[in-house]
Amino acid sequence: MRWKVPTNSSLAVTTSRYLLFAALLAPCASIGAFGQQDGDPERQYLSEVLEPVAKKKAAFYREASGRDGELFIGKTYTIEGKLKAEGTYLDASLNVPHGFFTFYHPNGRVESRGEYLRGNKAGIWERFDAWGQPMAEKVYNPEPLANIVYTRAETMPAFQEGDEHEFVRYVKTKVSDTARSRVKGTYTSTFIVEKDGRLSDVKVVDGEDEQVGQHVVEAIKATEPWKPGVDKGQPVRVQMRVPVQF
Repeated sequence: MRWKVPTNSSLAVTTSRYLLFAALLAPCASIGAFGQQDGDPERQYLSEVLEPVAKKKAAFYREASGRDGELFIGKTYTIEGKLKAEGTYLDASLNVPHGFFTFYHPNGRVESRGEYLRGNKAGIWERFDAWGQPMAEKVYNPEPLANIVYTRAETMPAFQEGDEHEFVRYVKTKVSDTARSRVKGTYTSTFIVEKDGRLSDVKVVDGEDEQVGQHVVEAIKATEPWKPGVDKGQPVRVQMRVPVQF
């Protein structure tokens, strides 16, 4: 029996067919357990309390599911792929729940349902046990939460003219130009950056000279408006604490 040695042309055709077949199979190898490619940028991984975490620590994941008018529909699943919650959000990144929501027990029955208002539960929420029997309703008032003062936010407030060093430099220059004598020591200030960038409750909580402290307060007030802090996609009130060393 004589072996037929393939010509260059037949070898090229065979190689091309193999590469095409391998290319068609390649995407299949990266498909995850839920029909999505690993590392899918459209999927948010969440902890047991539905906070963003790394994929390897996730108990849930959230995905976009279309639009409802100006709102964005999002669905949250367990890592095993069971529906945990569904509702609408203000933002395409699905960080600020707003509108009607439903949460589910692991067996698929409704656990609770009600309205969100800009990230906070509002009004009457119905609750049910795992067998579908009604439980005591909960009533939420989002107003107190709307005015809560943060000490840390996802995006901290920012001085319009630069970073914290620029802010401190501005205050030092302003105070030095105003004071009648040379200023020494450290003056620690606190103030709240409001949602619209205005400053409130500006005061010096630590400093030797009361008059210099007042100059520091006036200099800080002159830096408004600031860029407000942001948390979950919404402006929030943030308290700042900044030492100014002369």
